[in-house]
Formats: sequence, structure tokens, C-alpha cells
Amino acid sequence: MFKYLLWLFAVMPSCVIAAQSKVITDIGLSGVSIRAITAVNADRRVLWDTLTDYNRLAAFVPGMTLSRQISPANARTKQVEQRGEGGLLAMVLPDHVIMELDEQPYSRIGFRSVSGGLSSMQGEWVILGEQAPVTLGYRARVVTALPPPPVLTEDYIREEIRLRMEAVAREAERRMRLGR
Repeated sequence: MFKYLLWLFAVMPSCVIAAQSKVITDIGLSGVSIRAITAVNADRRVLWDTLTDYNRLAAFVPGMTLSRQISPANARTKQVEQRGEGGLLAMVLPDHVIMELDEQPYSRIGFRSVSGGLSSMQGEWVILGEQAPVTLGYRARVVTALPPPPVLTEDYIREEIRLRMEAVAREAERRMRLGR
């Protein structure tokens, strides 16, 4: 975790100035590692509420067709089911997954797959800062049953992750403007 936070601080100045997501991927024979960071013009609490709005994520995250919390509302560890459109990215990010989430309000959401179409997926969302703009970081390690196909380039994965990160940021910023 400490090394990840150091990485966030190292790239944070360029993200705040550019106001665009920075995504780094590494595709290997055993899976894919993803790190992403973006500046969000919203307060920490608004961004947190956006990320944890599990039953509405599919309304604003591109490629997501279903997101719903399947564990009781008051459960310490939450379970969320998500479905996607599939396509090429489904070779890396599953088109169906049930994840177990470990929330540390208002700074971190750890996740790991417990069911779905891949060997394993684990990672975290991290929010740095209190007042707008804050920094949103994402880290994931996805292990697929088969090696990702060569047509699935790092550029393609980076663009898809960038689109999703920026969709979350836009929704948080919209909510911030509305005062929610």
C-alpha cells in the first residue's frame, strides 16, 4: 500500500494539471496489472458516495450493464454483482463478476472477485485529499484463465480504463455541482 501511495504522489501533479486520467498497464502471460489515477473536481465525500452507489454504477460507467449490491445493506463486507457488455475487454475484465468489497470510509475500497469468469481479480480504489480537487487512484491485478490474446493491446485496455475512470469523475463532479 505504501509503495502505491508513493506512486500516486509521484504522478499526482501531472494529473491535477492535465485533469485527465493517467493509466498504466502491464499485460503478462499470467494476467494484467492496471494502475490509474485521475483528479476529480469534487470533495472526498461526494466522490466516495459516487463510488459506493453500487446500485447505480451501470447508469454512468461505460460498458457496465448491471451493478447491484447483493449483500445486506449493513454488512461489514459488501458483495456486489456486476455485468458488462463483453467484447474484447471481457478477456481481461470479466463480463460477469461478484466482488467482495472492504470499505474504509472515505478513503479506500478494497475488492476481490469471489465468483465470475476469471481466475482472480483484486485491487483497490483510493481517494486522496479532502476538498476539491481530490485524487482518485485505482489498482487491479486480474488473472485470466487463459493468457490475454495479442489483439488486446495495452493501448486498448488503457483507453477503456481511462473512459471508466473519467466517467466516475464526471458523475462525482456533476453531483458536486448539484450539492449532493
